[in-house]
Parts: sequence; structure tokens; C-alpha cells
Amino acid sequence: MRPRRSLRVDNTYILFRLHNRLGAPGSLNNHIIRSKWNYQYTKRLSFRFIGEYNSVLANPAFTFLQTTKNFNADFLVTYLVHPSTAIYVGYNSNLENVLLPLRNDVDGDLLHCGRMRNDGRGLFVKASYLFRF
Repeated sequence: MRPRRSLRVDNTYILFRLHNRLGAPGSLNNHIIRSKWNYQYTKRLSFRFIGEYNSVLANPAFTFLQTTKNFNADFLVTYLVHPSTAIYVGYNSNLENVLLPLRNDVDGDLLHCGRMRNDGRGLFVKASYLFRF
């Protein structure tokens, strides 16, 4: 979608189901919802946001997989000095329904609970410059 000339929004929804042809309850449903927002404020300054939700809803009667939920958010600010020189400032945050402190089950998989917790954050600054010889 392009609600404004300077704003572009891309949305995606993917559903994956694993079940048999007889219509019995399935083993799992996997939902992935992703939204990407690009805003070009000026010719040199732009902003980007990506939000992605991923859930695996497992049926314990048919699979050993755990029900997992994850939400990831990425923010990026770009300042383009000229086409070969740019400065980037970004932030990432991840929410997942893991038990804290982290523990493994008997198979070595992470234990999950119903509550979403922030299990990772990151901030970065990057400068890019093209040297010409």
C-alpha cells in the first residue's frame, strides 16, 4: 500500500497447517504476520519499521512440538549524505514466551510459557563510506 507518496506499507500473512485429509484436528498451525513500514521524510532521511509475529500452535496429542509465540520489532533510521555515504541507527527488540531463567526440557528444547518476555534487545550505529582511488 502507498497511503502517501512518502509512505510505503507492505503486509504479509502466512498460514501453514499440518493435518490429515479426513478433517481431524491438525498437528499444528503456524501463523506469520509481518508488516514493513518505510517512510521517506526527505531525500536524505528515511525511517523503517518491521514488526513480525510468529506463532506455532501445537496439538500435544499429535506432536511433541511446544506452542511458541514470538514478536520481533526492528527500527532503522537512515541518513544518506550522498549515494555512497550513509549513517544508520537501528534498534531491535524481541519478545518470546520463554520461561526465565532459561531452562531446557528432557529433549534439550527451551521451555515455553504463556507470557511474552523480552529476551533480546540491540542498538547499533553504522557509518558507511565509499573510498574512491
